[in-house]
Amino acid sequence: MNNVSSDGRPDFSLVRRVPVAIAMKARRWLERGDVLFCNTNSTELVGKSCLFEGWDEPCTFSNHLTCLRANRERITPGWIAICLQRLWIGKYFAANCQEFIGQSAFNLDRLRSLVIPVPSLHQQRHLVARIGELRSRFDLLRSLHQDAMQWTELFLPALYSATYQRLLGKFDTIPLRDTGFIMGGGTPSKHNQAFWNGEVPWVSPKAMKNWYIDDSEDHISAEALAQSAAKLIPAPAVLFVVRGMILARNVPIGVSTRPLTINQDMKAIIPRPDIDAEYLGSMMRGAEQILLGRVEVAGHGTRKLESEQWGSLPIPIPQTIVHQRQIIRELNKLQERARELQSFQAAIEDELFSFPPALLAKAFRGEL
Repeated sequence: MNNVSSDGRPDFSLVRRVPVAIAMKARRWLERGDVLFCNTNSTELVGKSCLFEGWDEPCTFSNHLTCLRANRERITPGWIAICLQRLWIGKYFAANCQEFIGQSAFNLDRLRSLVIPVPSLHQQRHLVARIGELRSRFDLLRSLHQDAMQWTELFLPALYSATYQRLLGKFDTIPLRDTGFIMGGGTPSKHNQAFWNGEVPWVSPKAMKNWYIDDSEDHISAEALAQSAAKLIPAPAVLFVVRGMILARNVPIGVSTRPLTINQDMKAIIPRPDIDAEYLGSMMRGAEQILLGRVEVAGHGTRKLESEQWGSLPIPIPQTIVHQRQIIRELNKLQERARELQSFQAAIEDELFSFPPALLAKAFRGEL
């Protein structure tokens, strides 16, 4: 089933093999031009189909697939595949399959009874070729669009990194540990429900998904603050993760906009009066790859960023906080441009998503 892709073409990125004796006994060999129909799957995937045009090894197929072999005097395999693809995109099979626990099916009798249009062989070949040509152009466009989206995703990290490196060569630096007051976190007892019915955000690494941190899924009470290791951290503060598997990929960093608490896998820096919190956080974002290079693997496999490793990170400090905020304004303008570009790219993605069904609809209206 996994080798039948949703775009109507076979996918050989993962190939499973069975013993030759089993394949010989089943006598279910695929031939070039066979159409594979997914008869059993989750409801939304029942009916996805593809045209098998051969491979570099003999192939058999799963009992979750039905093999359709065309009567080529009347119909071409490519036209059958296109008809099934159109029905699947239109959710015909999802609406008419039989649902069981955990899966759905479209049986052979119902498949045999399907009625599809059958133009002349000449028209079928023309439409199949035309759709193939337009799909190839679409594939190229989609590939270029995906590349553009990836470059846009890389733009902001590159922007922050370049800004950090530029400022390193322009201003005096101090180690990160000296930029403010460092606070750790803690977890109140989960057995005391009174600790977890308050209004104070308790931020853990899973909540570090945004730049500005003003809330979290979990909240604790004033009683928890008084009787546990969790302490109230004034805002604004720079929050960052120092322990957890997330450090295998990135170092989550954010700026708090209200008083809150953090768990023991995080640190907070309340900046000195001459250092802007957002500027400090931005410099840490710019140095993220350096911080990632200092992450260690603990004995049980998790990642950790020790205090001496992050604490020694050099932070360039412009002489005035006004200058720091000017740098942040420039960064924010570029971020806004990047967000506009991402929004534009998302709109293009929606347009691209609508192309395959629109293409098939035009084909069946005789407009290709």
